[in-house]
Amino acid sequence: MRFIFPPIVSVALSVILISAAQAQQAEPRKPRPRPQAHPQDRPLKPSRAQPAACPEFGPGFVRMPGSSSCIRFGGGVGIDVGAVP
Repeated sequence: MRFIFPPIVSVALSVILISAAQAQQAEPRKPRPRPQAHPQDRPLKPSRAQPAACPEFGPGFVRMPGSSSCIRFGGGVGIDVGAVP
């Protein structure tokens, strides 16, 4: 009887845990209501105004809106081809 008791207990415990998990999944869940967005939370419409130029810095510089600073965005791509001696 001593050798049969641990396997029986483990099988019974497994059956209880599996049935409890299945019962929990079978309960119908109510969907949570979606929160409503307030008008002040909605994204702003992008402005189509052209940025002001900064002639004192040169071509390509634009004035940042709401400040006296100027900035220029740029970049480039280059490829070098050569032979190893």
